[in-house]
Amino acid sequence: MKIRIRSLCSISAFLMAASLPILTGCANRKTKALFTKPELINCSRMAVIGLTPEQEQIFMAYYIKAFPAQIITFVERNELQKIISEQDLLKGRLNEKTRARIKQLFGVEALIMCTYYDGSDGLDIKKLRVRIVDSGTGAIIGSVITEANDNFSYHCDTAVNALKADLLGGS
Repeated sequence: MKIRIRSLCSISAFLMAASLPILTGCANRKTKALFTKPELINCSRMAVIGLTPEQEQIFMAYYIKAFPAQIITFVERNELQKIISEQDLLKGRLNEKTRARIKQLFGVEALIMCTYYDGSDGLDIKKLRVRIVDSGTGAIIGSVITEANDNFSYHCDTAVNALKADLLGGS
């Protein structure tokens, strides 16, 4: 009987020790700077900028799946890159002239401007910053930042679902 209790105690101690890093990682998950404006729901032609091609594809997939009732078209990044490369995006902004050209040439109603921090800065916290900008007015019509130790897909899923919940009044 003593051996069985000792075994159970050892197994319990191991499981507790193994789950602590997992629980600590979950505690670092945050969603902040979240807001949406009602006009976001009417945007059907969009473009994602600021991500690698693979990240862009993942983000677009999560966005389209989050809004299945809407017909959403994403504009090809190579076409946009020609116009955007004329402007320095280090500040994370597009000037009025560039936004107007994007809207006129491609019919883009909203630009989804993303920045992904992969944790390589030594802090080990990964972040996805998303700002959705009306290409006609320059107004920010959606915003969210996710922080977690999880992979890029987690950040996309969390960001898009937070935007959706806020937009539909459920946040």
